[in-house]
Amino acid sequence: MTGYEIIKGNINFTGPERIGIRFDRIAGKGDVYRIFVLPPADKRPEGTYSVKKKFRPQNKAFDEWGCYWESDDETGSDMGQPTNIPLKEIEDLETYVFPDPKAPGRFDGLEEALKEAEEKQLYVQLNSPHCIFERMHFLRGFQDTLMDCIAEPEAIEEMARKLADYQIGIIEEAYRLGKGRIHCYDTTDDWGTQNSLMISPELFREIFKPQYKRIFDKAHACGMDVRFHTDGKVNDILLDIIEVGANIINIHQPRLLGIDEVSKIAQGKVCFEVSVDIQATMPTGDKKLIEEEVKELVDKWATKDGGMIAVEYGYLNAIGTTKESMLYELECFEKYGKLR
Repeated sequence: MTGYEIIKGNINFTGPERIGIRFDRIAGKGDVYRIFVLPPADKRPEGTYSVKKKFRPQNKAFDEWGCYWESDDETGSDMGQPTNIPLKEIEDLETYVFPDPKAPGRFDGLEEALKEAEEKQLYVQLNSPHCIFERMHFLRGFQDTLMDCIAEPEAIEEMARKLADYQIGIIEEAYRLGKGRIHCYDTTDDWGTQNSLMISPELFREIFKPQYKRIFDKAHACGMDVRFHTDGKVNDILLDIIEVGANIINIHQPRLLGIDEVSKIAQGKVCFEVSVDIQATMPTGDKKLIEEEVKELVDKWATKDGGMIAVEYGYLNAIGTTKESMLYELECFEKYGKLR
C-alpha cells in the first residue's frame, strides 16, 4: 500500500495493513507529506520561502496580526510568545483589520511540493496553526480572553466567527490552488491544562464549537480530512471535536489524558495521531517503558481496522529526550503497529 492509502485506511477504518507513520524529521520516514501556510509575501523578511518549510515567528518582530514575538531559544524548538496585546480593549475588535487569508505569497512553492508528494505517493497535510482560541489569546491576552468569555460573550463569539472566517479563507484558497490535491487541513488549539479545560465544557460548546464546525465543514466540502491538535487534559471535549468533524486528533500526552479513559471515550470513533507521552515517558529514555506504552496505545486506541498514526515529537531538547529514544519509539510502533 502507498503512504496515502495507509493514512486513508486508518482514517476511514477500512483495514490497512498497518498503522500510519509520521517520523519525517527524526528518521526521514513516514506516510505524510506536510506543507505549511506562509505569511503574505509583503509581511515576511526578504528571502525565498516555500510551503515545504514551516515559518516561525521572527524574534523581536511583529507578525501580520500585530503581535510582537520574543524568544530566548535560538534553536527553533520554542517559537516564543507575543509580548504585546494588539486588542487592549474588546471594543478594539470593531476597528481591527484581520489579515487576508488569500493574500499573495501564502502558498509559494505549492506546485513543486505537491508534485514531490505525488511522486512519493504520500498523504498531503496542510498546516494552518492557531485556529481560534490560540489566535484569540495572542491578540487579546490570555487572562482577558478568559474573562471576556464570561463578561463579553457576544464580542468573543464575534471574534471567534471572524477567526473562523480567516481559516475558511485559507481552506478555500488551498483548494483553488491545489486543485483537490491537498488531502487534509491541519490546525491547532491547545485547550487543556494539566488538570482540566481552560474554560468550562459548556462555554466551549456555546462559543467555540459552532465555529469549529463551520471550518471543518468547509474542509470536508473541499475534499479534505481534518487533523486537530490539542494539548492538555481535554477529555471533556473529545467527543465534541469528533462530532464537529475532526478525522484525526493529535495527542502527545496520552498518559495525562489517561489511556484507558480515552479508549472508552473514542476508540474506533476517530483516528489518533499519537506519540509516547512526552512528559511522563519519553524523557526517561527507558526502552522498556517506551515499548510497553506503544503496545498499550496500539491495543487501546487503534482497532484491527485502523485508527492510528504514530507521530514523532520533533523538539527533543524541549522535552529532555534523545534521538535514540525517538528512533526506538519508531521501531516499537513499526513492530507492534501491524494490523494484518
